[in-house]
Amino acid sequence: MIRTFFKFLFRTFFWVCAFVGFVLVSLSLVVYFNFLTPSPKPLAQDSVLTLTLNGSYVEHTNSKGLHSFLLGQDTSLYDLIRALHQAAQDPKIRGLLVRLGGSDLGMAQIQEVREALLAFRKAGKPSWCHTDSFGEMSSGTNLYYLATACDEIWLQPVGAVNLTGLKIETSFAKGALEKLGVKPELIQKKEYKSCAEMFTRDDFSEPSREAKKAIVDSILDQVVDGIAKDRKLPHDQVRDLINNGPYLAQEAYAAKLIDQIDFYQNLKPAVQEKLGGSVSFTGVRSYLNTLVQEEKGGKVALIFGSGVIQREGGSSSLGGVGISADATCKAFQAALADPDVKAIVYRINSDGGSPIASETIYNMIHYAQEYAKKPVIISMSDAAASGGYWISVAGSKIVAHPATLTGSIGVMGGKFVLTDLFEKLGISWDHVSTSENASMWSLNGSYTPEQWLKLNAWIDQMYDAFTRHVAKDRNMDPLQVEKVARGRVWTGEQAIALGLVDQLGGFQTALALAKKEGRLPEEARVEVYPQHPTFLETIISLFEDKEEGFFPEVSTLTAFLDLFKQVRMAFSVLFSSQEIVYAPLGEIK
Repeated sequence: MIRTFFKFLFRTFFWVCAFVGFVLVSLSLVVYFNFLTPSPKPLAQDSVLTLTLNGSYVEHTNSKGLHSFLLGQDTSLYDLIRALHQAAQDPKIRGLLVRLGGSDLGMAQIQEVREALLAFRKAGKPSWCHTDSFGEMSSGTNLYYLATACDEIWLQPVGAVNLTGLKIETSFAKGALEKLGVKPELIQKKEYKSCAEMFTRDDFSEPSREAKKAIVDSILDQVVDGIAKDRKLPHDQVRDLINNGPYLAQEAYAAKLIDQIDFYQNLKPAVQEKLGGSVSFTGVRSYLNTLVQEEKGGKVALIFGSGVIQREGGSSSLGGVGISADATCKAFQAALADPDVKAIVYRINSDGGSPIASETIYNMIHYAQEYAKKPVIISMSDAAASGGYWISVAGSKIVAHPATLTGSIGVMGGKFVLTDLFEKLGISWDHVSTSENASMWSLNGSYTPEQWLKLNAWIDQMYDAFTRHVAKDRNMDPLQVEKVARGRVWTGEQAIALGLVDQLGGFQTALALAKKEGRLPEEARVEVYPQHPTFLETIISLFEDKEEGFFPEVSTLTAFLDLFKQVRMAFSVLFSSQEIVYAPLGEIK
């Protein structure tokens, strides 16, 4: 008994000390990051901007203070694009050096970066790209397409140019589900809404195959056009090169696909020789720290939405991905409440999700325009399809990349019946209920004929609402909508010809449209919403009473526990013996 008491006393003392230590360390970090962090060094007169593209990417993250220091999350695709466009006009930046690794950029994101690289090139400044290999036992077509936006392409001696074309490959689980005893009961509206087929078929249906073939053909045309134009090669020759790839280094050089075979260590001296020995090299992160933006006057609010669309939840401050209707509405409310915000750009990267959540965000975008009188420009990233397109049609203008996957105007619903699987596992179920349809969404039984009719009616209602929105907001006849709907996915290049989007382009195009519609000058500032709090603001907010807004706030205890988990994870990363890279752009140098 006495031993148990002392154990309890010791544990209590230990956790009290741990908590006090945590608070002291937190306060120390607050002081350092908010008061003692040295100012960034001024940019040298003759500088070359350098960046390494490697690993996974997010559209945007707005970490500050502790997160920025421990997790390196202060650079994103948006920051990279902003730095490249700014550097193109900066007289202190004389050149650009890009190093390509195994980047996971999607094709539309590649077009976003490529557009920024071409803007740098059009400004009359030289650019170089180096890679160890365009793909290693894998396709390097997309990364080679990106590299052609630079003046010179360097490849190390044992590297290769895996220019092998494009492919869409899908797995089908029907046979596996049958063996497991899992029965999919799914409805797709309509024939091109093919997501359910991976569970119900062994191969592509003819409508699905038709749509996917049209997508890869469209994107291949874009790749061929870009390579031919920027490498100054005939289109037919580029198509032949893609058909006959891959190429070893010497073969690629002979085909004029690359300009130099050499190691990366020799590229910087060559750049210095070209521009003069006094040039210095600065990374994207360092360069961004030298940029100062005017804090007064009208501005454009930039809101990001990436991942599966859902009603609640949302991205964590450590980089989780998902579009929460609650969080998105809060971001719009914050932008609408700011009198300096004259227009909004909503950047979407989503294959869809909940129709209910999509409708909530759709309504908020309309509210921003019709009642708050602030135009909303939609900027599509890799995908804005299904629920992502449902949201997009509410915008006053839609901007997409040529390779953006969009449309998919259709609905899918249903469930997986696990009765046979549970029987094989020896698991039995029993239930009591109050009504015949209480078990409609249960995985322990099939839909009854009446329930199947109700599910069909629900799917029909969603499809009708979706197509009505498209007809109204895109000024299309219902028959026109039906021809481009039926669940079919289109590329941005196809979508503009069909009237589903208004203009091709990326961030810069969308921001320019927003400034025009918001009657703002070209130099008007852009600000990301919501504005993430600094570490000091996060600590202070734990002890503040907040009024309930449009949606209830997270409780103080929940917020504190979330903060504690973040700090604990951050320290585990900092002191771990394993190399863990959280930075969206990998190691940016």
